[in-house]
Amino acid sequence: MRRIQVTLSFAGLAVLAVLIGFAPASANAIEPDRHVLIIGIDGCRPDAIQAADAPNLKKLAADGAVTWDGFAGGVLGTPTRQNTASLASWNTILRGVWANKHRAIQMKKGKPMPADRNYPSLFARIKQSDPKAVCASICNWIWINGQPMLPEADYKINGQGDAGVVDLLTKYLADKDPTAVFIHFDEVDHAGHANGFDPRLPTYKTAVETADKHVGEVLDAVKKRKNYAQEKWLIICVTDHGGINKGHGGDSPEERTVFLIANGPGVKPGGVSPGPGLVAVTPTALKFLGVPIKPEWKLDGQPFGLGD
Repeated sequence: MRRIQVTLSFAGLAVLAVLIGFAPASANAIEPDRHVLIIGIDGCRPDAIQAADAPNLKKLAADGAVTWDGFAGGVLGTPTRQNTASLASWNTILRGVWANKHRAIQMKKGKPMPADRNYPSLFARIKQSDPKAVCASICNWIWINGQPMLPEADYKINGQGDAGVVDLLTKYLADKDPTAVFIHFDEVDHAGHANGFDPRLPTYKTAVETADKHVGEVLDAVKKRKNYAQEKWLIICVTDHGGINKGHGGDSPEERTVFLIANGPGVKPGGVSPGPGLVAVTPTALKFLGVPIKPEWKLDGQPFGLGD
């Protein structure tokens, strides 16, 4: 009789644990103190950051892993070659595969081509690993959230200009607890299209310096979080393409060359040259969060800057 009572006792405890929320966690659950923030600066040439008064980006680079000669546009002479337009490039960044896989190559009749569902977004990969993960996307360019490129976002909103993106992010981080956040600044790209993508042009250089100030405001918003001292944040900064004259989309070095910065716990500081392609962003975020990268996903990139 005593053995039956013990069995029932253990069974009762198991049921009670489930009812009050202490069931065993998933093996792939993401550590609650780990967070990723991806800062996208559209159309920002690496040489423009280096020439500009950009203390925030330069400090992130100096203290983290950085490449000033990564590449957009895929590998030339292979099926991965793609244009250096924003639609294809941001999809590549946020999916970890080149456009020959995600297929979102261009706008048609004023709307973006949808991406191949066989290559879902970074947020989808995160949520597949941990359904409790919270993801947010705050953008200037309407088509990132409007396509959407990140349909799994729990919070998705467009800001009025780059300053509006900062305001929305600051409010969001004050009382929310996201696993991953993507933000998008667009005004450097606007300056390039209006006057030219060239660090020697005052308008373009000034736009880069303004973007750097916004990066500083974003970092301040992260550091003001009430639990920041107990949190581990990986900051990834990247651009989708460069530019030449007043445009981009082609294969010139000015259009293809991009920067990538990773800064946070576990990052091995130092410069990397030649740098990786845009496809490195998604696996970098996944590795930091502890999401197992499965071979069947067929990602095209490898994690950037993170140690073993």
